[in-house]
Amino acid sequence: MNPIDLHQRHADRLRAAATGASGQTAESVRIAALTRAAGGAPIDKPYDGLAQQIRDAAWRVTDAHVAAVRAATGSDKGAFEIIMAASIGAGLARWDAAARAIDEAGDAAS
Repeated sequence: MNPIDLHQRHADRLRAAATGASGQTAESVRIAALTRAAGGAPIDKPYDGLAQQIRDAAWRVTDAHVAAVRAATGSDKGAFEIIMAASIGAGLARWDAAARAIDEAGDAAS
């Protein structure tokens, strides 16, 4: 198995783990946050603003973003799950883009 395929398998496992059935927050909300942060369609507030901010400039996430999600989920753990799902979505979107670029570069060299 080539390194790109191996990394892709790990990325797929990470994506599945972040959105799996176990968690304090609803699976659908974690999937929506992950998808939104990866460039997907808008989702319900307050998750949308946080997911967009994580996607665009994570270092600019504010206490207000986190507090709104904490209030919506009802706990720190719930907010953490949403933040992690969005972070994984943003990171994996970048990974997917890099993997496509590597693949295209490999095809161009042939």
